[in-house]
Amino acid sequence: MGNDAGMATTLAFAGANVLVAGATGGLGSRFVAQLAHAGAHVTAVGRDPERLAMLDVDLAQAIALDLRLPNACASAVHTAASRGPIDLLVNATGVVAFGTVSELSIDAMEELFLTNVFVPIMLSQAALPAMAQGGTIVHISGVIAEQNLPGMVTYGASKAALRSFQEGFAREARRHKVRVLDSRPPHTETGLAGRALEGDAPKFGPGLDPDGVVATILEAVSNGAKDLPSTAFGT
Repeated sequence: MGNDAGMATTLAFAGANVLVAGATGGLGSRFVAQLAHAGAHVTAVGRDPERLAMLDVDLAQAIALDLRLPNACASAVHTAASRGPIDLLVNATGVVAFGTVSELSIDAMEELFLTNVFVPIMLSQAALPAMAQGGTIVHISGVIAEQNLPGMVTYGASKAALRSFQEGFAREARRHKVRVLDSRPPHTETGLAGRALEGDAPKFGPGLDPDGVVATILEAVSNGAKDLPSTAFGT
């Protein structure tokens, strides 16, 4: 992103009320940092209070919640909305597992869909009434949602389900003047592959810089994009 685009993006988020879920992850922490630097009022949500405290920004609000639990998504939204209508919700939660369908445990399958599908749906459900008109909800399905791969089939299916959800939810959200942006970046160096629920990651080539991926997504938000395919990130 060039200097002019970077300046425009910074101005777009100055004073914005933003909720970032998965705030301590490889992408989530970058969203928090870039949005805070742009002057946004950020509510950061993550499971681990110690990791939240390590975020390299001066946050006004940080809340430790396990969003998989009943009512946790509603609690996160309530905290962010205490400042007023939410201008931007970024969901950067996500887990991965590797292995063929015959190898993967039922527990891993359930966790993939709970975190990668149900949490985004619950966040969206809770957030929609609290969103500002003209606000944006961002979920990250990733390039795997465009083309599934052997050894990642169940993970890919969870991300494809998220993409499908967003396609329909975007039409519902328009009635509330809220935009839903599906983001599908290629493999990014977040460290997620090394924290798999099960299995060993295949040999990936060098991934994208997470700061650049986040900057691309935020630029798309500020430009009013309605879809962000893998080709929008370059290689």
